[in-house]
Amino acid sequence: MDELLKLLEATIEDEDQRKALADAIQKDRAGLETNKQQVLDELKKERESRKKMEGTLASLQSAFGERTPEDVREMMDRLENDEMARLAAEGKTDELLKKHRERWEADKKSEIAALQKQIDDLEKGKQDLETKLTQELIDNRAMAAATKAGVIPDSLEVVKMLAKHQWQLEDGQPVLRDQKGEIVTGKSGAITFDEWAAEKLRESHPYLFPQPAGSGAPGASGKGQTKTNPWKKDQFNRTEQARITREDPELAKRLKSEAGVGE
Repeated sequence: MDELLKLLEATIEDEDQRKALADAIQKDRAGLETNKQQVLDELKKERESRKKMEGTLASLQSAFGERTPEDVREMMDRLENDEMARLAAEGKTDELLKKHRERWEADKKSEIAALQKQIDDLEKGKQDLETKLTQELIDNRAMAAATKAGVIPDSLEVVKMLAKHQWQLEDGQPVLRDQKGEIVTGKSGAITFDEWAAEKLRESHPYLFPQPAGSGAPGASGKGQTKTNPWKKDQFNRTEQARITREDPELAKRLKSEAGVGE
């Protein structure tokens, strides 16, 4: 700093200007010294506070020993109550109110968190229950319709699986939609479970139903034999077509040829 003052004297000839700059430098120097001392004081306080906290922690560890968290919590509550009693006795109203507010806010936050958890648990339970009831509703109606339509009893579990993947509950009512997302219709409006089981299910999954004797079912007249041709106009039967195509592609090809149906 002294070197800087000497430099000013050597370079600035105007006495007033040199004096003004020198005063400014001296003022800044005094401010820096003050700030430096403040920083040192704060650092000293921080070190003392840390040392005090370390000592308190060591004392607490030594005092708590084998105590459980519940024991420690009760002890801290007692200490906090004693602290509030001391503040009240000393007439430190502002600090006392601050302590009460902090405790109230902490309790409120804890209660809100607990209530939110209860709400979340109830909501999840409600959703799980709704899902279960929905599935039971669809399962029961599908099974009843399939039984009515004559599905083989041993195949009812397959029916339940198909219904689970095809039907869904909308506004409390089971709905069947096609691949485009359109509602599948029946004879009068949206298709019913009875129509689904008797028509759609029989057409797409004929193996779920008993096969009539003499219809070309395996074992009825031997493989490759059938008394009817479901591709002929007078004997047309999509269910039989699907079954024969699945079980005996060569027979299906021959019957199509006999009926004049192209591949």
